[in-house]
Amino acid sequence: MEALRKVDMYKRTVVVVEDEDLLRSLLSDSLESAGFSVASAANAADARRVIRQIDPDAVLLDIDLGRGPNGFELAEALRKESEGIGIVFLTSMPDPRFVGREQDSVPKNEAYLSKSLISESRHLVDALEAVLKESGIAPYRHHELGDRPFAKLSKTQIQVLQLLAEGKTNHQIADIRERSLGATESVISRTLEALGLDTDLDANTRVTAVRKYLTVIKPNDKNSAK
Repeated sequence: MEALRKVDMYKRTVVVVEDEDLLRSLLSDSLESAGFSVASAANAADARRVIRQIDPDAVLLDIDLGRGPNGFELAEALRKESEGIGIVFLTSMPDPRFVGREQDSVPKNEAYLSKSLISESRHLVDALEAVLKESGIAPYRHHELGDRPFAKLSKTQIQVLQLLAEGKTNHQIADIRERSLGATESVISRTLEALGLDTDLDANTRVTAVRKYLTVIKPNDKNSAK
């Protein structure tokens, strides 16, 4: 559900799009404290309604928005419908490849912030300022950092790691990717090696790989460390 706060049209306005209620509220409060007028939404559909209503200067959006369009799909619509709107992604995804996108899916005038690297609200404000000015954005494009999590994995290895995290067997992964079992076991071994793990395809190694993945992608998932 969207949250229409008392929007001051004389202030720069930001729409916060985040499906976690507490985080959405915290982000909105922080931006209001920094002098922005803020509205918020929990999903893409509500966000588009709010944006049409108030015509904001920028949006701060998560990529994983639960059911319905994700943040990338929302951003694509906004680029067409709201030309000139500033876009700042705030996500746990290390880079766009984790949602099946290419690395260049984020235009150079947009920011991509990793939740794990944001230690204080000032970073969000600085990123928004950079996007709104279209200047000095490079420090706020975390998906381009060479030391980001899983940076060494190829797009294929990321897909395999995600399937492992879904509990798929080698045979199931082979069927899904339409590859032979031998080729599948080979790419799984290469994925484990890229993660710095033993390449033996035993259960413990797979659990460790999945734990690494969930710790980054779903850091608040209580089951991620089990």
